[in-house]
Amino acid sequence: MTEPSVLLPIDEVARRLGLRASAIRYYEERGLITPVSRHSGRRWYGPAEVRRLAVIRYWQQSGLMSLADIADILAGPEHSQRWNQVLSDRIEALRVQIDRMAAAREHLEHILLHHHAAPDGCPHYEALIWQPPGAAPRPSHHETADKITA
Repeated sequence: MTEPSVLLPIDEVARRLGLRASAIRYYEERGLITPVSRHSGRRWYGPAEVRRLAVIRYWQQSGLMSLADIADILAGPEHSQRWNQVLSDRIEALRVQIDRMAAAREHLEHILLHHHAAPDGCPHYEALIWQPPGAAPRPSHHETADKITA
């Protein structure tokens, strides 16, 4: 999307960004965005505000950050004492999520390659399903086999 060069009313901004006008008003209530002006009861936004809304939309759609975290990041390190911590926490949360997703992918690949029926009883499968919540993914039997043969 190209940035607009003129002020846009809230309904047009909402349409262009695929947001609801009520969401934009909520972001305003939370202090994340401020309209450039108000005319006849309508909020009007300039290019910088539309870009800021696009950033908020991106992080909201990713589902990785709360609005409070987004506000801290948008404020920058000079205005938020939590800036470094928020970024560090989000990076760690992404690392954990990526590890879990990689383990799930490996599990599905294992089933696809080694089972032609339900994988019940497979040691690899049993080890994965009985892991405690939040536990680090265990190496797959393929990784273990690779280390043994190396």
